[in-house]
Parts: sequence; structure tokens; C-alpha cells
Amino acid sequence: MSIYNKIRIIFLVATLFTTAFFGSFFYIQKNNHIQQIQKRYIQTTFYLNRHFKQNRDKSIQRNIKDPNLKLFLKESDFALLRKPKRVKRILKQGHTVFKRKIMQSTIKIIGVKGTMHLYIKNPSYRLLLKDKQAVTFPWQTLFWYLSALLFLALLYVWLTRSLKPLKTLQSQIHRVADGDLTVSVKSSKQDEIAQVANAFDDALRKLESLINSRQLFLRAIMHELKTPIAKGRLLNAFLENPRQSEGYDAIFERLELLIEEFSKIEQMLSSSYRAKLANYSALDIVEQALELMILDETEMAQHVTLIHEGSYRLHTDFKLLALAIKNLIDNAIKYSPDHKVTIRIDTNGILISNRGPQFTHSLAPYLEPFHGQKHGLGLGLYIVQNSIKMLSLTLEYQYQEEENRFRITQCSR
Repeated sequence: MSIYNKIRIIFLVATLFTTAFFGSFFYIQKNNHIQQIQKRYIQTTFYLNRHFKQNRDKSIQRNIKDPNLKLFLKESDFALLRKPKRVKRILKQGHTVFKRKIMQSTIKIIGVKGTMHLYIKNPSYRLLLKDKQAVTFPWQTLFWYLSALLFLALLYVWLTRSLKPLKTLQSQIHRVADGDLTVSVKSSKQDEIAQVANAFDDALRKLESLINSRQLFLRAIMHELKTPIAKGRLLNAFLENPRQSEGYDAIFERLELLIEEFSKIEQMLSSSYRAKLANYSALDIVEQALELMILDETEMAQHVTLIHEGSYRLHTDFKLLALAIKNLIDNAIKYSPDHKVTIRIDTNGILISNRGPQFTHSLAPYLEPFHGQKHGLGLGLYIVQNSIKMLSLTLEYQYQEEENRFRITQCSR
């Protein structure tokens, strides 16, 4: 889960908790308000019952006009509704909020369009009182709730913006992974993300310097090697023995092929090589690999057996795969007790096998450069593995019938 999704979840949970808190507060506030209203209405009912009981010898009309009763209703913010039609309409249209029996009276709290009414039903009288105190909406609670949501929203925007450089850093790292070392992620800010970006940029500059130095060193060596080869070719032209001249010429040509091979390895290791993919016959690729071998016809016949049992095509880079196969063949000849290799091309791919003991270690150490498991630099299988990986092919190893077998196939799509 990405850090942005985690932040979204945190703020969503915070919003839910904030809503739950204010919802609970509003519910408690509403219940308290209702209890206060009920208490006020019950007190009013008690007073009216006592008033009418004490003045039972008087008529209802005289009791209603009593100055003390009028003063009490005025101070209690109640208005007595006396018009029969209006009373009937309110009793019919209103909804009962609360109902309770007190002594001989039944009281109802009736709401009509946001206005509360107290209806008292007694065997001696019936009264409908209008509550003049307005039922107010809890605007203050709503204001603080909206303020809390706004604060969370602003905090979320601020936090996501502060993490925005992470996306930029991620895209720049992807460019570095693709081989572009000219990327700069330097930042002038002072936060932790800027510190990581600056540390990465410093490491990148050092890495770029090291790679450039290595490339310069390797290219200088290859350039210096070409000079004696060119001089050797020039001197070879003056040899009187044609057979000897042809032999030297073949050696110089193979040396130039080796230098070209080193150049491709250098490009591959520096991630600057761009594969030229197309469909090729496996047989043509293997024949090209054999041409890269420093073997004459007699040595080729003595060490290499090529069996073509079926047509197989690969979508790959012709030269790079030929170089990888050449290294596999080199290793097979070098480390086989009889110094022989069998190359089999069938409908299942390219199989390169040699007789000999199984690897004493797992295959993984042999895929590392300069592993030192055998004689030499230990670059053979490392070059093969990186080439196969770059070309999106599959390299399988098996030990069967006292043979080490490497099979190259196209990845299934």
C-alpha cells in the first residue's frame, strides 16, 4: 500500500471519528434540550392543575381571565390558544413529540412547523398552550463541526503537497534505472525528503563519475590494443610466406572481434546498450556465435557438435544473443573433461550441453562477476545471464545423464 493511500485512510478515519464525536454531542445536546422542555411543560401543567383546583368554584372562563394565570403564562413564555378552529387544526395536523399522564391530566407536546404546543386534557378542562420560545437549530455545533472538517481538509492538502517531491524523486529514480545518469534530484528545501533527495543526488554524481572513469579506462585500453593490431597487419603485409600471412591475418581479425566483444560487454554493463530486436533463426544466431570463437576448422570439428533437428525463431538482438551463446560455448569447452560441446537446435529452443560433473555450488554464484569458482575472470555466465535478462529470454539449467545442459528459449507471452 502506498503512503498516499495510507494518508487517505488516516484522514478518512479522522473524518469518521470527528463526525461521530459531533453527532454524539448533538444527540446528547438534543436530549438535554428535550428534557428541559419536558420539565418546563410538566411544571406548567402542575401549576395549571393547582390553579384550577383552587378555583374550582369559578368557571373556566373566569379562571382563564385570572390575572395571576395570565402573569404566569406570560413569564413562562406560553400563549393560550382559545379559537376552536385553530385548536382543532393544530391537534389534527401536529405530531405528538411527548405524551404523559400527570395525576388526572394527560399532557401532550405537539409540534407544528417548528413550533411546540402544550395540550392539557383534564376531566374539568382542556387547554392548548403555544410555546413562544423558538426551537433553535444548533448552529454553534454545526459551525465547530464544519470548522473541524475544514481543518482536516487543509491538513490533508498540506501533507500531500509536502509529499509531492516523493513522486518527482520516484520518477527520477526510474530514469536512473533506465540508464540515464544525467538526472539531478538536488533540492533546496530543508525537510527530510530534501535530505534524502540530496543524498541520492550526491551518490548518483559519484556513481556517474566512477562509470565515466571506468568507461574511459576501458575505451583507452581498447584503443591502445587496436594500435599494435594495426601495426601487426601492416607488417604482415610484407611477409613473403602467404600461408604464414593468412594465419597472422586470421589472428588479427579474431583479436578485433574480441575487442568488439569487449566493447559490447562494456556497453551492456553500463546500461547504455539498446537492443535491436527482430525475428531471427536460431541456427543463424548459433552460426554467428561459432564465428566469434577463436577456433580454426580443425578445432571446430574437434570441439563442437552442431545438431539441427527443427526450426526455431527468436525475437531478439542478433549480435548480443550470439555473444551470449559464444560465452556459453566457451565455458562448455573449457570446463568439460573431454573439451567438447554439443549444440542442439529443435522446436523447444537452443540446448548447449557438455559432459562433466554437476556444479559443486548452486548456479547462482556462477552468475556473479568475478566469482572465482573456476579459473579465469568468472565473467562468462555473468555476461550470459545479463544478456538473456536484457533480451527477455529464458535460461534454464539442468543436470541430466551426466551432462550440464543450458537451454535458451523465448519467454511465453
